[in-house]
Amino acid sequence: MNLRHLAAAAVAALVLAACSGGGGTTPAALTTAVTPPVATAAPQAESAFPMTFAFPLRPTTAASRTPQFLSPGTGSMAIYDGTTLVYVANLSLDSTPPFQTVYAKSGGTTVAFGTCTFSNSTATCNLTVTSTPGAHRFDVITYPGSQGSQATSSARTVEDTGTPPVFRGVISSEGELSVTLSPGTNPAQTLTLLGVASTVLLAGPAEAAFNDVTTFGFRIEDSSNSQIVLPGNAYDNGPITITAAPAGIVTIAPSSIATPPAEPPSDQNFTVTCVNGSGGTVTISFGARTSPNTAYASGLTYSTANYSGATIATTSFTCDPSSATIPITVQSEKHK
Repeated sequence: MNLRHLAAAAVAALVLAACSGGGGTTPAALTTAVTPPVATAAPQAESAFPMTFAFPLRPTTAASRTPQFLSPGTGSMAIYDGTTLVYVANLSLDSTPPFQTVYAKSGGTTVAFGTCTFSNSTATCNLTVTSTPGAHRFDVITYPGSQGSQATSSARTVEDTGTPPVFRGVISSEGELSVTLSPGTNPAQTLTLLGVASTVLLAGPAEAAFNDVTTFGFRIEDSSNSQIVLPGNAYDNGPITITAAPAGIVTIAPSSIATPPAEPPSDQNFTVTCVNGSGGTVTISFGARTSPNTAYASGLTYSTANYSGATIATTSFTCDPSSATIPITVQSEKHK
């Protein structure tokens, strides 16, 4: 074998060694491209924010209240993220802890209650909501009684705690918080709740004379028989109307009540004037809406089972006829 043949054999040996992964330095032109690793989905970011509720105790003062109405007779609450029920708890402020979980949905939005602090007039309780970044509408709906039973198992799915209850009782208050969440910890929020007018405590006479102006005192109460007060600036199913039937016998002023009083116990008033000289008996009625004024994101279907009826109170009132002068002629015969 001559030198030219030896050189060709040596080059062939080097190429075979490079292809077989043997020792030696691989020429740059023969370097194999490295396949990049498959990208995995990053964990979805979470957002969290603290939320505060203030429960007015008896007695209460307007100065110590936060801007919301939450009845001291509240027994349970349901929290929604849009149309999804995410949490239900029974409330007992004199217990530790004050919130007993009935249902807690996993994933998406979760709720964790904290502690309560007490003053002479208010119990202030806090919770933390954890959800996905972006726009949310959180609804809170309260009831006068307890719902279901305290959650002890995951009966619905592996992740959820407890089972959504069939809600009992007429809603006492509700409200909505619209918020856009950023990843991480967000500023604290306070949810404004409006009382749902369900009953009326009424005081006044049952009868009056023609042209008399009679004053009635009243208190509009929620389904737990607690007076609805400010702050909160409106009735959730208001304004409350006051009417009399049949018409034409009395006039009523004011005939519409839009704003609750500042603090309980605080009577509101309206007057009834008898305007028909023939008198008569009327039925005075307090009317309310059978659904809330706000189209809450929860999309609840409101019925007489869980919401106030159209007429929340009635009373009977009688007007006396006006006095009249009747001419009388007396005849006499002169004695002889």
